[in-house]
Amino acid sequence: PGTSPIIISSPHGGRLVPALVADRTYGVLNRDRRTQEFAHELAEEIARLTGKRPHLIMSHLHRRKLDPNREIVEAAEGNPFAERAWTEYHEFIRTARSTIATRGEGMYFDMHGHGHAIERVELGYLLTPEDLNRSDASISSLSYVLRSSIREIGRDSPVPFAEVLRGPVSFGGMLEAEDVPAIPSPTSPMPGDDPYFTGGYSTWQHGSLFDTELVSGIQLEHHFRGLRDTDLNQRRYAAILSRVIRD
Repeated sequence: PGTSPIIISSPHGGRLVPALVADRTYGVLNRDRRTQEFAHELAEEIARLTGKRPHLIMSHLHRRKLDPNREIVEAAEGNPFAERAWTEYHEFIRTARSTIATRGEGMYFDMHGHGHAIERVELGYLLTPEDLNRSDASISSLSYVLRSSIREIGRDSPVPFAEVLRGPVSFGGMLEAEDVPAIPSPTSPMPGDDPYFTGGYSTWQHGSLFDTELVSGIQLEHHFRGLRDTDLNQRRYAAILSRVIRD
């Protein structure tokens, strides 16, 4: 549990492989390397920077045992121990969101690693590549705001939604200002035909996709080299990302 209006989750970095939980037989089974360690590092850095600790929820089960970023059927494949872990994982996030919402708005960040050829942080707002490939005027319409995981931010923003998603003061824009390539952002506003993660089950469940929800969510897919490949790079990037989250 934390004291700030920030939630960090890490679903795919676990290492535990208990025999009681059968291996999953389909879906993605590989763990996201060093993402759990990075989530710890980021939480500590945010606490140091702001004086308030974020809520931190992570799955310690290896991904071949449980995938919390899927609905329960694919996530646990009927194993009762995995189903219990899945339920507890998401209930912890809901509890954190409810705690934050009693005081105002907040942010939820779901931390992942990707292996795509283009080395950049992929920011998932539940908008598809086809959505993001549209013009600024088109994607700034209310219909796209209401389909996103940051609808509360989009509805309150004094600037067009396209600016919120990929302008200079967007999350991607602030990462780029720190020399971390990201998409969507001013330099990479549209994925085109390139691989791009839009945001998964957890972002859909725990971002501000529905009316009255005050906690917005972003899925962060991180490339490996330069961000999470070494302890030094991990600490450096945690400092950068904590500043962007604060701002």
